Amino acid sequence: MISSITSAELNYLIFRYLNESGFTHSAFALGYEAGINKSTIDGNLVPPGALVTFIQKGIQYLELEANLSNDDLGTDEDFQFLNPLDLITKDVNELQKIIKEKKESIQKEKSKGKEKENIENGQEHDHGLAMEKEKELAKEKENEKQQREKEKDRDRVKVEKEKEKEKEKAKGKEKEKPFEDVSIANHTGDEINGRLGDNGTNGG
Repeated sequence: MISSITSAELNYLIFRYLNESGFTHSAFALGYEAGINKSTIDGNLVPPGALVTFIQKGIQYLELEANLSNDDLGTDEDFQFLNPLDLITKDVNELQKIIKEKKESIQKEKSKGKEKENIENGQEHDHGLAMEKEKELAKEKENEKQQREKEKDRDRVKVEKEKEKEKEKAKGKEKEKPFEDVSIANHTGDEINGRLGDNGTNGG
């Protein structure tokens, strides 16, 4: 069973708080009416700021209770801090609703973040594929260009060879032509000589 604070103990904590905060008149009035001078509490054992610490501990306990009352609490990240005013003015059920709404809001933000990340990853993937396609197309174009250059070189070599052959044929014909001219001249000379001989025979 949790022990509860007595009214005398609470009055003394408030009396100490008023004195520590400079509210001396209020502290005197409370001390007189509450009979603080008759209290059996040893003031040396009560640390400064005891009332504030006591209230903060109570708020933390209430906050913890509100969080632990949620069945979906799994990790420390699920723990939701609450506004101190809400902790003071609202009961546990109301605090649970606030925590649930906060968690739902956080979950939605996480889902949006994941969707955005997936979209960005998809865009990066698509961009990567597009880059790969561009590289492949550029490579194909380069290969086609090299192939055309090779074909041009082959055609140029072929044309040059044909030209060389034509030149060789032309040179061969030029070499044969003088011999033909000499043969024709010899043949013509023989004919003339033969005619002259025939004429001389007929004349004799």
